[in-house]
Amino acid sequence: MEHKRRFFLAVLWTLAIAVACLVSVNEVPKVTVFGKDKTIHFFFYFVFTLLWFLFLTKELPKWSFGQKAFFILGSSFLYGGIIEIGQELFTASRKADVYDVIANVSGSLVGILVLLFMTKSAKNSASKK
Repeated sequence: MEHKRRFFLAVLWTLAIAVACLVSVNEVPKVTVFGKDKTIHFFFYFVFTLLWFLFLTKELPKWSFGQKAFFILGSSFLYGGIIEIGQELFTASRKADVYDVIANVSGSLVGILVLLFMTKSAKNSASKK
């Protein structure tokens, strides 16, 4: 049951990113904060990485950390790129922005680094017992 919950959360978050990025800007309240947009992109893909990594850990236990990290990083780049193209093609108030893709990948990279640190810390704690 836990495995299904992890999958559901990862898919739900992935869909939430699409909705948040493709909804018309005119329908969203305007708040002026420097760098807010890139911070949001960073956060979206940081959480995206954590959720999909947790799911893949149970789904593909034989994959190494590096294989899962590379797969998720590639997926975040591809998904973020598709969302940016969708913004350009299918919305009137949004435009594709390469810096959004950079923020997305940065969020994923930091997520992977956090997971790597946590994995190494857990292994070190287990080996000391």
